[in-house]
Amino acid sequence: MIKNLAFLCLIFVLVSSCSFGNRCNDTAGHYKIGSSYTINGITYYPKHCTHYEEIGIASWYGIEDHGTITANGEVFNRHLISAAHKTLPLPCFALVTNLENGRKLVVRVNDRGPFIEGRIIDLSEKAAKVLGLHKSGLAKVKVQYLRKMSERLIQKTPHYRKQHEKEMQKLHPKQDSAESRGYIAFFENAKAAKSTASKLRNQGMKNVRLLFKNDQYCVKVSYK
Repeated sequence: MIKNLAFLCLIFVLVSSCSFGNRCNDTAGHYKIGSSYTINGITYYPKHCTHYEEIGIASWYGIEDHGTITANGEVFNRHLISAAHKTLPLPCFALVTNLENGRKLVVRVNDRGPFIEGRIIDLSEKAAKVLGLHKSGLAKVKVQYLRKMSERLIQKTPHYRKQHEKEMQKLHPKQDSAESRGYIAFFENAKAAKSTASKLRNQGMKNVRLLFKNDQYCVKVSYK
């Protein structure tokens, strides 16, 4: 009887583990910036990020939220390294430095929070253990957004890339006025943009303008 009971318990554990694993695999999540939202009377404004660095208090969350769905549709696993932030794009990567012991850790941000005054990031239980704040519960940290690493994640994940493009279109909708219509090319540095603008002018094109928009240089040929 005891052996049968032990066997049934083992089967239950295995089935439960498989079920949770399947949920993790089936719920891949999605890329999102999201609209503004209000929690406890405070309104937060998620936004596209090029640079972010902040010093504040970190906390952690674990068993109570284990297996729940994160803000971007992933399954929260307290045994994996992840984090919640109030406004950063989801998912993205951030470097967290525990200023009390010098430990550093790159975390995957895939949830919203923490919604307690003074706290800037909520770490998974695993991340809290690695950074050495699991026992204390809180620690003073520095959080830095890792732009290149986050952008590589978007580019190598097809459905993230499509969702990112849609988010960018929401933030910068195309205008269809006579003033705004025209050819636009974007460049990461001013030298390349100036060179292209000069070539277009030398070819006889008129109304060639060099602009700086959304942290990029662009060349525009307007027409009416």
